[in-house]
Amino acid sequence: MPRHSAEDTRRLLIAIGLQLLHERGPSAVVAHIRLSSVLRRAGLTTGAAYRIWEDQTAYQRDLALEAIRYREKVSNEATVAKVVPAMLDASQPWQEAIRRGSEVNLRSYPEDIAFLTSLAIRASSYSDPVLLEAGRRRHDEALASYSEVYSAVLAWSGRRLRAGFTLHDLAAALAAIAEGFGIQNAAGVPHERLALDATASGPGDVDWSLLAVCTVAVSEQLTEPDPEAPPFDPATLPAGWLDVAVGPDHGSE
Repeated sequence: MPRHSAEDTRRLLIAIGLQLLHERGPSAVVAHIRLSSVLRRAGLTTGAAYRIWEDQTAYQRDLALEAIRYREKVSNEATVAKVVPAMLDASQPWQEAIRRGSEVNLRSYPEDIAFLTSLAIRASSYSDPVLLEAGRRRHDEALASYSEVYSAVLAWSGRRLRAGFTLHDLAAALAAIAEGFGIQNAAGVPHERLALDATASGPGDVDWSLLAVCTVAVSEQLTEPDPEAPPFDPATLPAGWLDVAVGPDHGSE
């Protein structure tokens, strides 16, 4: 039997590994969390864990499920803190609220490990019905939360959804854009900045993120001016939003 060089062996094993990976699909991104390490940090014995889980695989699946469900940020407080001040300024175009809200998302990506972890698990769990269902529920919760912001911005801007579209459609499209940029950010892809006018429709001296420009573009496609919209009344904002917006440091850019 001919001897293979180390490089030949490496190529063979990598090729077979790729075959298995493409056959089985990616893991649920928790395989590196060993139950023995968890027990050691907890100061517990192996028996304590195996009274709950059959084996390490069962623990990792349960861990993946809880990671999908986990939501450290239970409100849109950071987004509200940036968006509402724009809504209270009659001189601001509706695109300014989107520009500010998008900036909050961009700044949160490197720090929101829970969001990125949940996103990675959801993206790699398509073969597990239980994890898929948990991912759908988590996604629906996020859309409902952000729909509250979009609904308020629509009311303030005097816009409405175009015929054939729903608020859920708008929220789902914007979530897909934001999650896509979140993945790029996690992969170290720098986010493009653009100097545009206040409505992101041409060159200007306002600093725009590409995420914000994409969000404006989708919003313009799915919504339109509402000729019957009543004047915006800040009192119609959800309870507590005004308090968040005028709190310490919230009004600054």
